[in-house]
Amino acid sequence: MHRNVGWLAIVGPVYALVSIWISISLSPWFTWRGNAISDLGVHDIAPIFNFALMACGTMCAIFALGAILRFKSMIGKTGMFIIFMASISLTGIGVFNEDWNPHHFFFSVAFFALLLVASLVLGPFFLLRRKTLHLGIGGILVLVIGLFGWAYQVAVGWGTGVAIPEAMTFVPGGIWLAMLGVWVVRKDSSREKL
Repeated sequence: MHRNVGWLAIVGPVYALVSIWISISLSPWFTWRGNAISDLGVHDIAPIFNFALMACGTMCAIFALGAILRFKSMIGKTGMFIIFMASISLTGIGVFNEDWNPHHFFFSVAFFALLLVASLVLGPFFLLRRKTLHLGIGGILVLVIGLFGWAYQVAVGWGTGVAIPEAMTFVPGGIWLAMLGVWVVRKDSSREKL
């Protein structure tokens, strides 16, 4: 694996999170309780938002493929394959905005579901390894916070939109992916297997 592939999992999520924040800041019509995050993809700031999703998804997919090649464990390879699929789904959200239903809906559901499944697979895997305890805790937090957000949305509702549970999944997920990227960068410096 190329020595710098870990940086893709750092730069991609940071770029996407910053771009989403900028898109929201430039959209006075946007409300957390009344919109979905994807609503940003069909308004004036759509190029900023959609490109960020496509760029982040592409970077994280390349990172995941590189990590699959480096992992010794089948559980690690499986978890990274799920991250790869989630990343492809994120790219699909940017390519097929809300004007492209049902495509957009399928890519959105796939992204959020796969991100949670990846954290379910990799969280305990990393938790059981002494040197990656922080990655395990991060994965479990992604799962717990994301599931809480979606469960509350279904049971009670944060409002008419889904922006809150979406953010409760992708913000911790982006931070966790960046943590994975930092871990791989450190491993790359010593040329260790993952």
